[in-house]
Amino acid sequence: MSVVYRHFHSCDRGAVALIFAAAMIPLFGLAGAALDYANARRVRDVLQSISDATALLVADADTPTVAERSFKLAENQLISRLGDRSGSGGYTIKGEWLDGSSYKLTISTKINTILIHLLSGKSKQFEISAVTVANRIPPRYETKPPTLSLLSPEAADYNRIYMYCFSSDPKRQAETDGGRRGITPIADNATPPSNYGDYAPPTCGDNEAPSYMLRNVRDARTNPTKWDAKYQSVYEYYTDVVIDTGTRRQTMNMKGYKVYSSNYKEPINMDKNPILETIICGSTTSCKPQSEGGILPNNHVTHDPQTATTSCEEGKFMYYGWEDRPPNAGSDRDYDDIRLLVSCPKLVKVADKKIRIVQ
Repeated sequence: MSVVYRHFHSCDRGAVALIFAAAMIPLFGLAGAALDYANARRVRDVLQSISDATALLVADADTPTVAERSFKLAENQLISRLGDRSGSGGYTIKGEWLDGSSYKLTISTKINTILIHLLSGKSKQFEISAVTVANRIPPRYETKPPTLSLLSPEAADYNRIYMYCFSSDPKRQAETDGGRRGITPIADNATPPSNYGDYAPPTCGDNEAPSYMLRNVRDARTNPTKWDAKYQSVYEYYTDVVIDTGTRRQTMNMKGYKVYSSNYKEPINMDKNPILETIICGSTTSCKPQSEGGILPNNHVTHDPQTATTSCEEGKFMYYGWEDRPPNAGSDRDYDDIRLLVSCPKLVKVADKKIRIVQ
């Protein structure tokens, strides 16, 4: 065999070795992919199991505290079964109420791949998540009149406060009443104040929250014949409260209207013209002006209104401080023309919430 032939023969064997080695890379990658996907499936099954259990616990919770504990329990279960995964970013647990009766929970984490990243375009890490949607019967809240209602008798305008039930259901809000039901007068600034004791407050139903409306009649306080007369300068302001089922946080979706004699209501931009201040009080004792040892702004002091963002849990109180006119209409911006102190709504407990997983 010639030297030249032996040279080419040896080169051919080397080429085969190189081709074989190159071919093994995707083969190892595919084998690694099987291992990676098996591991991913195992992790996802654990996430889904814990997600389902946690979503059911939160949907069944009667207080925000119980719901918070459910998250902590889920985190402990994840660490117990899968480790703390600190090397890949740990766990993310996110929950939200889609509406008053549907709760969505998502648990996610990242896993490190073994060999799948050898395949073109694959990352060394990818995210795994599990999603659960649990459903329960819509919550109901007890409806009580305000603990305290003070309307300034010094105002030139006549002011009357109403209580009503507002629905968080978009379909109800699209109806002619705007989702507002059972509008009932509870207090005014007449001298002496009118007696509304014979008016029973409305009983709020599924997905409804106690809300308040201010009816303002300009320059009419001392003339009762103008209070409900047709041709007066009348304004209405609705709080349209929505309660988050899990946190009990209340969101005021303020709506304002100038009401014409034809009953046409012209919308007012309430973002630019705030007339309401809301503050959460831990007790009636703390719901006093700061000059008296409480947490409320002092009377007759111009300031920017506060907006309550914390949970209005049972046992606490929501303070409402109103201006009877918006800033662009002569308000002195001290937010004490109308003052209400309302106990935070109590959830009506039911034995069977009909909780189930729907996704």
